[in-house]
Parts: sequence; structure tokens; C-alpha cells
Amino acid sequence: MSAVPVFSQTTNKLQAEAQAAGRAGKLLAVFFTLPDCPGCLEMERNVFTDHGLKKRFSRKFRSVHLDIAQTGTITDPRGQVVSPADFARRLRVVATPSLAFFAANGQTLYRYTGTLDVAGVGKLGDFVTKAAYEERPFSPPPARSPQQALFADPPASHLPQHPTFTLQASAGQDYRLADSRGQAVALSLGYTSCPDVCPTTLAEMKAAVESLPAGQRKTVQLLFASLDPERDSLAILKQYANAFQPAGGRPILGLRGNAQQTARLIGQLQLVAEKRPSASMGYTLDHTAGIFLFDKTGRLVGLSPYGQPLEKLASDLLTLTKD
Repeated sequence: MSAVPVFSQTTNKLQAEAQAAGRAGKLLAVFFTLPDCPGCLEMERNVFTDHGLKKRFSRKFRSVHLDIAQTGTITDPRGQVVSPADFARRLRVVATPSLAFFAANGQTLYRYTGTLDVAGVGKLGDFVTKAAYEERPFSPPPARSPQQALFADPPASHLPQHPTFTLQASAGQDYRLADSRGQAVALSLGYTSCPDVCPTTLAEMKAAVESLPAGQRKTVQLLFASLDPERDSLAILKQYANAFQPAGGRPILGLRGNAQQTARLIGQLQLVAEKRPSASMGYTLDHTAGIFLFDKTGRLVGLSPYGQPLEKLASDLLTLTKD
């Protein structure tokens, strides 16, 4: 039988949990979530199920999962009866996933917001038990060493580190990020009717791959995911993507999903995709610009902003191919 994951317990009696933790010589750790929070789902699926983390964390903490959106009331660690949302606001939990730690008397010791991997949760636990928060804020262990730093902006802390989505590829099969394991991945999102941002971004991705040494070009997979499945059929995507095929590189893949799959992608990556009326086109899309960069393990490591110099994008791709 597999071990029960960390933070699987739910309760509305946090004061009793804090007191029970104190009697056992431990602290109370509360994991704050919201429905469909991509970082929360990733941690529940890939982090809290780790057997080593379970053993290490349970020695120091009693752990409780709290959905901020749930109805009803809870008894907080200090004994006050409040709604989960009011409790979160009082702790300044303005985003999820968040972790908060409490002493037996209900005192709040520390709060951290952001998606963490197994190593990050373990280090956060050590940070709290050693009261290191009295000297400095917590910094999660870097995913990359300083020598491998990217020009791209780091991903927002609330984004999943390993997004999971399934979309239809213009090559004719379903596509998942795991299908590109062992390759660096550059993902752009938009729609084929886009008049400027999308073709400019794809042209820059093409040029960046072509600037790599010939032997490295096939170690990069370019992706273009449509946010407009109503108009972007697979046939249209294939024709559109082929125009940006990098010489000597892997075929660029156009991706599309149904309405539900597209909404899931938008939610996971926290994208903007808003329709605007257009007299000539029916509608246009205001959407997130930039290029999401993934390393060879499928980990989201950066967002190359729209308009970033080509040589910086090329440098980032080269760095990722060498991981």
C-alpha cells in the first residue's frame, strides 16, 4: 500500500491540529489551495506523493490541506471561528499555492507562496524548523546553476513547473510535453489570423534555431499552440507552421485542442486570451505574447518576452540544449 501523501488531511479544526502538533513536538503546516490552481495540482500530484518527503516532513510537521474557496467556517490556529477565505486574507495569502506554518499556540511563524518541487518543500521545512525566517526570507533552491542562467524571465512562482496538457499536433497525433523529453522546447501561443505578434514571434524562433550550430538544431522542438480552435483547424495550422520551419531543425508543430483542452492550457499557463470585435475579421484575440522555454526534462524554466533580442533567445536555446 502506498503512503498517504503529505497534506492529504482536511479539517476545519486547525486549533486542535496546532495543539496536537505541539504535544508531539511538531509544528502545524497548512497548504492553501484554490480549485483549478495549476501549481497546487502539480504539487499534489508530483511533490506530496514523494515517499522520502512524506517521511522527512512528517517528523517535523502535522500537515493539513485547506481549500480557500470552501464554504462554511473553520476554527483557526488561534481559536477564532472564521471562513477559510477570511483566514487566508488575514494571513495575506493572495495567491496559491501557499504554505503557512504555525506554533502550538496558534502563532503564525512563516508563509510562503509559490510552486515548489520536492527539494524546495524539504528546504522550506528545514528553513521553518530552524527559525531561519528571523534572519532572512526563504529562497527556493534554484532550478539552474548561476552558470546556466537564462536571459529569459523566470516563470511566475505560481505556475506549474511541469505543465501537463494534451493537444492535437499538425503532424496528425496527440502531443504532450513528455513527447519532447530530451529536447529543449520553445512554445509560442496565439492564432493563425494574428496580424503581427504571432508571425513575428515565430519568425524569431525560426531564426534563433537556425543560428545554432548545425549539430544542435534538432535538439530544439518549436511549438505553436492555437488559442483560437474555432478557426484554426489542423490543416490550417499545418500550413501556417510550415512557413516557419527552421532549416536543419526539427519540424515545428502546430497544436490545437477542443474548447475544454484550450481552456485547460490557458488555465495552466495563466494566459490572457480575450476576443475583441473586428469589422474585417469578425474578432481578434488579445493574448499573452512571448515564448515559454522548457528544459530537456519538460520543466518550465523561462519566458522569453516579446521583442527580446534574437541573440538572447538563441543563447537561451543553446544553453537548454546543453543541459
